[in-house]
Amino acid sequence: MTAPAPATAPRATVRARRAWPALVLLGVGAAAAAVLVHLWLFPLYSLNRDDSVYVAFARMIEHGTFTLPADQDAFRPWASAVVDDRIVVKYTPPWSAVLALAGVLTGSEVVGLAACAGAAAVLVALLAGEVLGDRPAGLVAGALFAVSPIVLVQSGTYLSYLFELALLAAVGWLLLSGLRRHSTPRLVVAGTLAAVAAWARPFDALLVVLPFAVWALWTTWSTRDAAPDSADSTHVGTRGRRWWRWMLPVLAGALPVGALALGYHALVLGDPLRLPYTVTGTRDGFGFGARGVFDDATFDFTPADGVEGLLVNLRWVPSWIAGGLVLLVLAVVGLLRTRGDRRWSVAALAVVVPLGYLTFWGPYAMGVNWEGVVLFGPYYLLPVVLPLVVFGAAALVGLVRDGRTSTQRWRRWAAPVVVVVMVAVTATAVPDKITRNLAVQDEFRAIQALVEAEVPDDSVVFLPFRGNSGYLGSTPFLENDPDLDGPVLYAEDRGAEDFAVLDRFGDRAAFRLSHALPGGQVLGGPVRLDRLTVDRGARIELRIELDLPDDATADPDPGRSVVAYVGDGTTDLQTRPVPDPADAGERIELGWTVAAPDAATGPAGDDPVVRLPGDRSSGVLAVGVQLGGTDGTGARWELRLPYRVIDGGRQLEVLQPGQSWSRPAGTGAGWAVDLTSGVVTGIPPAS
Repeated sequence: MTAPAPATAPRATVRARRAWPALVLLGVGAAAAAVLVHLWLFPLYSLNRDDSVYVAFARMIEHGTFTLPADQDAFRPWASAVVDDRIVVKYTPPWSAVLALAGVLTGSEVVGLAACAGAAAVLVALLAGEVLGDRPAGLVAGALFAVSPIVLVQSGTYLSYLFELALLAAVGWLLLSGLRRHSTPRLVVAGTLAAVAAWARPFDALLVVLPFAVWALWTTWSTRDAAPDSADSTHVGTRGRRWWRWMLPVLAGALPVGALALGYHALVLGDPLRLPYTVTGTRDGFGFGARGVFDDATFDFTPADGVEGLLVNLRWVPSWIAGGLVLLVLAVVGLLRTRGDRRWSVAALAVVVPLGYLTFWGPYAMGVNWEGVVLFGPYYLLPVVLPLVVFGAAALVGLVRDGRTSTQRWRRWAAPVVVVVMVAVTATAVPDKITRNLAVQDEFRAIQALVEAEVPDDSVVFLPFRGNSGYLGSTPFLENDPDLDGPVLYAEDRGAEDFAVLDRFGDRAAFRLSHALPGGQVLGGPVRLDRLTVDRGARIELRIELDLPDDATADPDPGRSVVAYVGDGTTDLQTRPVPDPADAGERIELGWTVAAPDAATGPAGDDPVVRLPGDRSSGVLAVGVQLGGTDGTGARWELRLPYRVIDGGRQLEVLQPGQSWSRPAGTGAGWAVDLTSGVVTGIPPAS
């Protein structure tokens, strides 16, 4: 009797098992690259200030909270705002929750970056394999994706764009494969992940899911004959199926996450329909007109700006993808060679995403107003990378297979030559991206070294005022634990409000970090760290030394003047002419005695007495000099010293030393921190 032949797995199952080791290797490689890029280029965060916000939110979640008390407003992360009695972060929890989970399980949020990058590469490979019906081509697509400069750079930051794309690639793969296999579990998970993606970045989710949803609706309305249900099939059996037979499982997966999102909004904002994205203002959205992150810092975004921003971002796409223009050509060839209508669900992303972002001010800002597209790539268009690598891989694998079967020598060498050219093109595009990001880290490290060398434990450091332009802040790496129990606390310098921080943490030494940013720049310029003290008394002496510019000491024009002043930040309380340097010697010293509003009258000293107005209890004293004219448009240099009135108006506190500011001459000229001119220097009070 002949023994029965051993059972064998179906061919598709065997091929699937053989593919998993390669997928695992791809994921591990992408994860390792993310960690290396982070440690190399972004150990102190990137120039994009959102980078640090996601980590700050993750650490809040690790501490068991989604919000912070309003009394921590001076310590809050950028891109957050006080809502009622709580501080609410602008962004939603999904990505920060992944980072928090990594932090809890491993002690480092960097593991979250690795997991995201590895998952994204694998999911892109699975999606490509599903669309092309070709697992080797899918693996090539995943590899092209993983080594694209935009993916490598994004994987090393804590920004949410790669996380969002990983979710959406998973949605596309699960939806396509779920329809092909008639798999309800896959459709349910697709709905769940689509809802998570919509919670994390609603508009990105809409733009990317829309082509897949349209394809699913179209194909389930058709009455074509069902194709064999094989792992390599690129057709969907649709006879007898209705749209609701796939949509209901998708909705079943999405609804719980949607309910969770609404509950979160109700918890932190008091309104389930209000988005956290609006806490910093209502102008950070789509459409034309006044646009910006904050309502008080907007610009007029026009349709022409939208077109310019789109074109600038599209122009940068080739230098941020693996193979550059070669991959673009391959993608066109691959799309033409690919069969099956499901290819259009991915190909449509190359059109839908750019057109969708035409009405958003972000691409214009990062491409024109600051060098975001140079440092990080056109990240708003990151989903466009999907069709490029999917169809580029199809063409590249087709070249390899043609070479194996062709008798013509040039065909056998075509694929290796194309790969070599792609590597060379990518390699030439990378150095500038590395150099620019390393320059940012060098400046961050210099500031970090200054703080670590000069600031002892049990201190509080007032950082340059961020306000609603916090993206200009130069110290995203100086951050607090949510419970404010770190050895050094970092607060925002808010003038007279700094006294409240000093009252709360009176046992800590106080410092002020000043950074004179060049006009229109987000980095560069000198940095200074000052130890702060509080002068207290009924009267406080303020003395300055002047080193006037050369044109101030030349023979003045008629009506020209050099005037010293003391002001309260809004008006000049007292002015006096500056003596001629020829009469005063090389050094010009001036002094005033500033008195509390209700201070007792005392004997007059050598310096003029300036009594503060009684209608305010705090503010910022300005002691300085104006050059030329009496209409307020002349150049000014001054020291600013926060003050407050205590003891019923009889005593005064002044925070020393003052911070140097200057303003050029001219109507509408703006003030800036001035650490280099030395025109006005404070003389420390006598001990």
